[in-house]
This record gives sequence, structure tokens and C-alpha cells, in this order.
Amino acid sequence: MADESWQTDDPNLELGLERVMELEIDVESPIEIGQTGDGQRRIIPILGGTVTGRVEGTVLEAGADYQLYRERRPTELVAKYAFETTEGDRVYVENKGMRLADLETSKRLRDGKPVDPEDVYFCSVPEFETAAPELEWLTESVFVASGTRQPNGVRLAVYRVS
Repeated sequence: MADESWQTDDPNLELGLERVMELEIDVESPIEIGQTGDGQRRIIPILGGTVTGRVEGTVLEAGADYQLYRERRPTELVAKYAFETTEGDRVYVENKGMRLADLETSKRLRDGKPVDPEDVYFCSVPEFETAAPELEWLTESVFVASGTRQPNGVRLAVYRVS
């Protein structure tokens, strides 16, 4: 019988998710660094994109996704980039996550080929920095994101954890 002593009826310990934005990020072809002993290191420049939802704007042509690609373990993802809102405010994003798929799907992803999103675990934890007072809420919560790799980019749905 499973130990359920950790469970509680305290509603203050429950988590909720609020979908706050979606990012469509366009990327360049990877810059291959090579096999570094722990995986295939690559840098994928960010070309731009869009932000929609509670925040609207444009992903700037700045930054990159620094990946450590592995065939038999999760790929580590660290993306650093910025976006500008329609009001002209800028937000810096540092997004750390992982992507995991079976070997065949993983190779298709690495080669930029389409895959069924259901075959890939792709989640991350974005952190935001901004000087805009009206966007300070982005710096005061934990966020999680679910991603889908596209042939020429990435699509992220970002949720605020409450």
C-alpha cells in the first residue's frame, strides 16, 4: 500500500497555472561546436518572432539557444534573448529547460525535420527581467513553459504558477 501521509487538504498548498503568453521564435541554422564529451554542443541564433497573450510584442533579433544535444539523455536547453512589447518596453528572458524524445525522433529534431509534438517532452522555466513598472509582475512569479520545436523555430506556451 502506498504511503499517502504526504497528502494534505490544505488549499494553500495547491498549485495553479495561468496561461499568460505564447512566443513564436524564429531561429537560424545551428552553429555546431562539436562533441564536447557530454554531448553535442550547438548554438542556435534567434532571428526574431512574436509574443501574444497578456503581453504583446516582438522577439528581438538578439540572443541564442545554447544546447547540449544528447541522443540517449535529455537535451539541455538554455535560451537567452529579449522581446519588445507593443508599448516599447523591453524584457530580457533566460529560459532553461530540457527536451527528451526517443532516438529516432531526437535525430529528426537535431536535423531540423518535423516531428509529432506528442513524441517529445519539451518543458522549461523562463525567468524575466525588465525595467518597466507595468511588467514587474513578470519578475515576481515562477513561470513554466511547454514547447514545440518547429522546423525553423520554437513555439512556447508560458504559464504563471500560482
